[in-house]
Amino acid sequence: MPGALRTIGCVGMLVYALVIAGCKDEEKAQALAEAEEARLELVKVEAALSRAKREITDLKEELIAVKETRNELQARIDQMIQEHGSVVAEAGNAQERLRQLAAQSDDQAKSMSTLQSENAELKAMAETQQATIEEQKATIEELQKTIEELQGTSVDPQDVIEEPEEPVPDA
Repeated sequence: MPGALRTIGCVGMLVYALVIAGCKDEEKAQALAEAEEARLELVKVEAALSRAKREITDLKEELIAVKETRNELQARIDQMIQEHGSVVAEAGNAQERLRQLAAQSDDQAKSMSTLQSENAELKAMAETQQATIEEQKATIEELQKTIEELQGTSVDPQDVIEEPEEPVPDA
C-alpha cells in the first residue's frame, strides 16, 4: 500500500509540473485525466486501507475473544485435571478398602469353616452322649426289671431311689 501511495504522489506531482510548465492543452487535458485517474486510484486505495483497518480491528476483537475462550478452556482443563486426581485418589482408596474387605471375608470364611467343623464335632459328641444316655436308660430299665423280678412286685422307678434317712441324734 505504501508503494501505491508513492505512485499516486508521483503522478500528482507530474501533473502539477506539467500544468505549471504551460504545456499544450492536449497535454494539459491528458495530464488532468491522468491526475483524475490518480485521484480515483487514491480514493480506491484509501477505501481499501479503511477496509483493511476495519478487518484488522475485527481480527483483533476476534483474537481477544479467542484468547478469552482459550483461558476459559485452560481453566476447565486445570479443574478437570484436579478432579481427575481426586477421583484417582478416591478410586485407590476404594480399591484398598475392597482388598481389606476381601481379606476380612476370607478370614470370616475360615472362621465359618472352623465353626462348622466345631459344630460337627459337637453334634457327633452329642450323638455319642445321646447313645450313651440311651444305653444307660436301657441298662436302668433292665436293672429295674431285675429288681422287680427279685422283689416280685412292680416298683415305680421313683420309688427305687430311696431318700436318705435322717440320722438319729445321739442321746
